[in-house]
Amino acid sequence: MSVAPSNRFQGGKAFGMLKARQERRLAEINREFLCDQKYSDEEDLPEKLSAFKEKYMEFDLNNEGEIDLMSLKRMMEKLGVPKTHLEIRKMISEVTGGVSHTISYRDFVNMMLGKRSAVLKL
Repeated sequence: MSVAPSNRFQGGKAFGMLKARQERRLAEINREFLCDQKYSDEEDLPEKLSAFKEKYMEFDLNNEGEIDLMSLKRMMEKLGVPKTHLEIRKMISEVTGGVSHTISYRDFVNMMLGKRSAVLKL
């Protein structure tokens, strides 16, 4: 899913538009989680979702709404728990159910809110 800004804008302005579009898209997904009864007992859900959105945007370097293998590798290194490519592939496979090579924001939030996720134990 590639979101290309209009050719009328260049450089920083085009990047700013991509970031703003991504932020709106992630905020909409956060609203869906807030309205989902499955998470009604989750403590501090609005704050958690806000933090998840900020962290996700930090590592979605191409603003396409997906974190790929290298972005996830950088994220894990920054968190102080570096992983091999094989471990990262396994994490992505577990989070996405093996249907994707990237992690969407919805998958990311589901993983972070999961009570017994093996990914969080890695």
